[in-house]
Amino acid sequence: MRALKWTAGIACTLLLCVLSACCAPAPVPYESVSAPPTSPVPLLCRAQGELVQTSTPVQPLSVQKQTVMAYIYQRLLAQESEIDLSEFGINKGEITALFTDVMNHYPDLFFVESGISYTYNSAGTVVTVKPSYCLTGDALTAAQQACAQALDEICAGVDASWSDFEIALYLHDYLCMHFAYDTDYEIYDMYGFLTSGKGVCQAYTLTYMELLGRFGIQSDVAVSVRMNHIWNVITLGGTDYHVDVTWDDPVPNTPGQALHQNFLRSDAGIASTGHVDWVTEAACGSDAYESTFIMEVARPFYYTAGQWFYADGAKREILAVDFSTMNTRGVLTTDEKWLTPDGDSYYVDAFWGMGAYRGNLIYNTPGKIFAHRVQNGVTVQIMANVPAGMQIFGLWTEGDTVYYLVSDTPNGQMQMLSVSVADLADYIPGDADQNGVVDGRDVTAIRRYLQGLPSVCHLDAADLDDSGAVDARDVEILRAYLVENY
Repeated sequence: MRALKWTAGIACTLLLCVLSACCAPAPVPYESVSAPPTSPVPLLCRAQGELVQTSTPVQPLSVQKQTVMAYIYQRLLAQESEIDLSEFGINKGEITALFTDVMNHYPDLFFVESGISYTYNSAGTVVTVKPSYCLTGDALTAAQQACAQALDEICAGVDASWSDFEIALYLHDYLCMHFAYDTDYEIYDMYGFLTSGKGVCQAYTLTYMELLGRFGIQSDVAVSVRMNHIWNVITLGGTDYHVDVTWDDPVPNTPGQALHQNFLRSDAGIASTGHVDWVTEAACGSDAYESTFIMEVARPFYYTAGQWFYADGAKREILAVDFSTMNTRGVLTTDEKWLTPDGDSYYVDAFWGMGAYRGNLIYNTPGKIFAHRVQNGVTVQIMANVPAGMQIFGLWTEGDTVYYLVSDTPNGQMQMLSVSVADLADYIPGDADQNGVVDGRDVTAIRRYLQGLPSVCHLDAADLDDSGAVDARDVEILRAYLVENY
């Protein structure tokens, strides 16, 4: 999959800023976005029926819809050319909606075409369904492997200590940051989304569903035919919430931004952002997150050194977040001014972005980029090119690369530049296990190393007395530090 959804020299338009004079189509392309382009024509699963005569009437069985869907799913996975549904008593008027539901609940069916044919008896009961497949054999195997690899890459960024909330947030922000809305309305499935870096709302929804499922987080869909749109309903702690990743990914594509206005919303909350007439089996009654700061954050959250952080331009702060209490704490502030081209006035908000790398917060001022070591508060400048007459209007990080936008004004054409931070110190003193934070696990890592047991132990980080060797003295120094500071 593409590492980024942007290329160098990309042009984007930011929102107007306040000045201070003092200073292969899948079956149901439901579509709409936060700045909606012209919506595609809705496509339901196309179905062609044929009357067949049976010697005895088919007797309907009373079974749950989920049972029938799971049955169809397994046979589609096996790529059966004809699926016998005679035992389920499905009315022919229900087969199109049923097949559509299957496709909208099983993201890995990206190889199934949207068109089906079916047979029914004189009582109007479906006997068989004949699906079509766009990928088979080696081509399907290759596609499935590519899909699995892309999903593995995304999931690798999830920390084992995170709560379901934190996982849902990270995956939401990752999709917003790495993928773009497909304004050509061509990509509706998870495979196309992961391999092309773009898709319509069905692709966002199915991919988010698959990612959540890998961590045991239950999700469903909400569909609005009136809006021509589909999004997720996810379950956290036994409570259902709306999440519309598509609408939180700005259109046109805006590098460095991930909105949260449609993240963990109640029925009333999602309605307040413009969603109407949706159908879902879930009732989202909790507004637990709607009075928090999360809704106002327009940039991704980053996790490093055992904490979450985000940048707030209006407050001119970078803040640390404790999601267990929903409390925030200011870490960095700026008095820097982003001046207008004439230099006589400045913009009220701070156009700084933020990223993270190896326990560092990476951020920008109008003309410079800095790395702030969370553990000890040391800040160093990152040498980066800023063309004459331009200022930096935000940044983000991807691994050891910092991407930043420069222009003469925040409303002008942006040029994307990059700089590597791979040369930043790759360890925090005491962080022996290299997880970005100094804690009791580092004591265990050093002890295991000294005992000759398998462990991850960064020797430079573990050598706290600078003796040139890791020994019991380093363990005692680390224990004393932890007792004093925690």
